[in-house]
Amino acid sequence: MPPDQLNVPHVMQASGGGSGIAYVSFFSSADPRGYAEYLRTFSATRGWLGAPVQVSPEFGDTSVWPGDTFGISTLSPGHVVLSWGSATPSSGKKSDIFAANVAVSAH
Repeated sequence: MPPDQLNVPHVMQASGGGSGIAYVSFFSSADPRGYAEYLRTFSATRGWLGAPVQVSPEFGDTSVWPGDTFGISTLSPGHVVLSWGSATPSSGKKSDIFAANVAVSAH
């Protein structure tokens, strides 16, 4: 994800990992290609443990409201499920709900 100072939506969700770890997902249109879902790991003692990783395989159309369907669930330390809404090429540019199972490593 490109760094941004843009006045664009950044929908955020967080869930707990192991002791002192939080998984933070966010949905942003900071990339000019459109909306995308990202994931980043945070440590209470070491701060951010890496750069954001794009989880969504496609960019969503920013002219279509993605809906309020964002979520994150920790299945186990190091394993989360994310959900988000977006209007992508594969959904015919109509808003749909997507989900991804993600393995996360704390560096």
